Amino acid sequence: MSATGTITLSPLTPELRDAALRITVAPEQVRFGGTPASSIPVADRESARESVVILRDGTPVGYFQLDTRSVPGAPAGAHILGLRALVIDRALQGQGVGRAAMLALPDYVRARFPGRTAVLLTVNADNPPAIALYAATGFVDAGVGIYEGGHAGPQHVLRLDV
Repeated sequence: MSATGTITLSPLTPELRDAALRITVAPEQVRFGGTPASSIPVADRESARESVVILRDGTPVGYFQLDTRSVPGAPAGAHILGLRALVIDRALQGQGVGRAAMLALPDYVRARFPGRTAVLLTVNADNPPAIALYAATGFVDAGVGIYEGGHAGPQHVLRLDV
């Protein structure tokens, strides 16, 4: 299946908050990206993180965070953002929403974070669908080896130049 409609990215706004908090994933996926209901309060407390909502025709269907400090296990620097907690609502998985969102990410980063030229993330080695998504949208191995400190197991460290 492919995504229908227009996929855009938006900072979390008060108008989008309730719908973003209702985004759900399958129980077996929670260990990989959490849920917006658990992730959004963390971003609210940490000024280094921006909550980003994935919209399909203006309706929240996914969520992630951009962290100006990078992510554990990945290089950090003034030119790097970390991507955390990416989830797509379980009803829309497999429809190209995640792919469209990651393809929109470089333009979003350039507009919102001038001077940031790379996005880094860690992805669980036991999450082939996410690894395939990132590979299909331009992320490459960051060259730092496997991060062993992930709460859900070993993590690949990936990089996208924007």
